[in-house]
Amino acid sequence: MKPPVLVAPVHGRPLILYVAAQERSVGILLAQKNDEGKENALYYLSSTMTPNELKYSPIENLCLALIFAIQKLKHYFQSHSIHLVSKANPLKYVMTKPVLSDRLARWYLQLQQFEITYIPQKAIKGQVLADFLADHPMPAEWELSDDLPDEDIIVIEITPPWKMYFDGASHKEEAGAGVVFVTSEGEVLPYSFTLTQNCSNNMAEYQALIFGLDMAVDTKQRHLKVYGDSQLVINQLLGLYEVKKPELLPYHNYAKKRLMGWLGDVELEYLPRRDNKQANALAKLASILSMTDKEARIPICKSWIIPPIFSDDEDDTFQEEENHVMEVLKLKKKIGGNHWSIT
Repeated sequence: MKPPVLVAPVHGRPLILYVAAQERSVGILLAQKNDEGKENALYYLSSTMTPNELKYSPIENLCLALIFAIQKLKHYFQSHSIHLVSKANPLKYVMTKPVLSDRLARWYLQLQQFEITYIPQKAIKGQVLADFLADHPMPAEWELSDDLPDEDIIVIEITPPWKMYFDGASHKEEAGAGVVFVTSEGEVLPYSFTLTQNCSNNMAEYQALIFGLDMAVDTKQRHLKVYGDSQLVINQLLGLYEVKKPELLPYHNYAKKRLMGWLGDVELEYLPRRDNKQANALAKLASILSMTDKEARIPICKSWIIPPIFSDDEDDTFQEEENHVMEVLKLKKKIGGNHWSIT
């Protein structure tokens, strides 16, 4: 079967999301009707379920497919209303369940953020393609060529998102911020910033977050996973806590509406301090070594000293040579000779 050619979405028109779930995989197609009423494909994906996900019920598998679509295509959900087409209604299952498990509660919170309307499935091409992708997921060992031919695409490579860890520290008159990036390839990029103004810990946390988001914007990241050990900052950005202190509000708005809005797909997660050691250490280092109007470059080297091992004979020989040199120096000083050299 030949998949449709991908096109860019038209703003102001709803998007149509087809989801399908099979025994071991899910398939997704995002489409939009053009001026002639014909559906154009915008994006299509498939994913193999993990061992834990294989235990889900059929309706939970559809929920999983919907959540997978939200996580991967969040920027589309944020700017368009969504018409959901599937064999059953995952929205009704999550929204009307009297008691929610931890997993369903997390799904419920994600679904509430967007305008999604369920439409019963009809026998249309989009659903056929979604079923096809669910039945034929891309094997994990497949490698995609970066040099794509001029023809329709059957799979789309999704690069794992960068991870960002941030932390701020404030001590009396010094404050610092630490940011650690982990790239898609696993490379670790640490950064430490001395803050030039004294501030509260919460302000330092926001400063660290903004430093990191700003660098992510500079590197043109579109999907970023952000981890921080400040429950206040994370929950304020998630909308769970209100920003009550007026001095924090400009930083909150700048981070959420400007930087996170530009990045598009930013996942926020609270991390216990014990799991955020690198960013925490960098923030403390910057606050302790605070130097106004100066940039400190401190090399941190990996090393371990192993003292040389001398045998008893080598130690005696070394001591005899040292004693001989000392005797010569004493003799030179006694007779006042300045023209001697010791060899």
